Parts: sequence; C-alpha cells; structure tokens
Amino acid sequence: MGAYYEDGSVTIYHGDSQELLPSMPKVDLVLTDPPYLLPVMKGAGCFGGRPSLTGTQGFTDMGFDVSILSSWTNWFCFCSRHNLASVLAEAGQRWNLITWCKPNPVPTCNNTYLSDVEYCVHTWTKGRLFGEMKDKPSFVVHPCGNKVTKHPNEKPLPIVAKLLRLGSEQGDTILDPFMGSGTTLRAAKDLQRKAIGIEIEEKYCEIAAKRMAQEVLPLC
Repeated sequence: MGAYYEDGSVTIYHGDSQELLPSMPKVDLVLTDPPYLLPVMKGAGCFGGRPSLTGTQGFTDMGFDVSILSSWTNWFCFCSRHNLASVLAEAGQRWNLITWCKPNPVPTCNNTYLSDVEYCVHTWTKGRLFGEMKDKPSFVVHPCGNKVTKHPNEKPLPIVAKLLRLGSEQGDTILDPFMGSGTTLRAAKDLQRKAIGIEIEEKYCEIAAKRMAQEVLPLC
C-alpha cells in the first residue's frame, strides 16, 4: 500500500478507510469528521435551490458505520443531531460533548430551528486529557464560512487545533480516516504532531497534499 503523499510529519492514503484501516499502525488519537446522517434540502422550497445547502447532497446525508469507532479508545468525532445518539453509544465511560455554535448560520424557515450548532463527541482513557484552561470549555463560538478549500464540510482550523491540544501531546500520532481536505492533518503538523489521513476521493487528497506542503503556521 503506497502513500499518496508523505513527508516527515504527515502520510496521506487514497482509498476506502474500511479497507485500509486494518493496515494502519497504532495511533494515539483519532480525530475525524465523517459523513453525517443529515438529509439536505432537495426541493424548490424556501432555500431548496441554494448551492450552500444542495451542494452537499449525497455527501453529508450518506452517514457512516459508527462501529468503526470501537477500534479506538481516544477519539473525537464530529456529528449532527441525527446521528449523535449512535456516536454516543460508541463512547466509553469517559466522554464529553463539545458544541460548535455558529453566530452566522444559514437562515431557515418552515418552523425549523436554525442549523447553528454542530456536535463533537470526545472519549478518552484516563490521563489522556490535555490542554490549557483556554482549551477546556465544552462550547466553541466560531463563524462558519471563510473556508480555505472547496470541500463542502471543511471545519475551521482553530476548532480542530483546540481539539488536538485537548486530546494529544507533541509527538503523538493522529489518525483521520475521513480526511477530506486535510484540516486535521494541517493542524496536527502545525502543532508538532504526526498525522495519518485516509480519503476516498482523490481530488481532496490532492488538495490536502498541497496544504501539507505549506510551511508550518502558528496556531493560537
């Protein structure tokens, strides 16, 4: 199994994570943002024709096999309210729910709540919770948008960096089996961690590889 990209800190594999994971080495932390079980608006209703909503159709709504998480004891997994219960069911006795609150959500109608919150479940073993006091709040207020790639579900780099500081130390190895455009890997490299990413779509492997080739950026 050859790497799509590799440097001193990061290795990227192009392929299906279900097939490649048995060949992966042991890691210290998994941090991932898998496809949500999230139905998107397909009709011509209030916002049905908006690219920001329909552009993710077939990507976010496919879901993923949550049992994949049972292979690890230290992990962060982003999810929506639609699959939050199933992700929590895979968490151990020690877990926390982190919420990303968006001050600029997409407007909604038809008597629905705003899509202004995303969730991230963190489970860890004793002694594996790190970070400074500034990293410990269970909620994050950060605007959506201002993406650096064309990936439809790119997470903000500062949020991912916060999670890495909480769940790992310098020199640890991080795995993202649903790598997307490589935000987890980019944050890991900037924070002096090693990282492995798996992505099934080659166009995102290429985007991630280009991001890895950049110099290490300072993260607060």
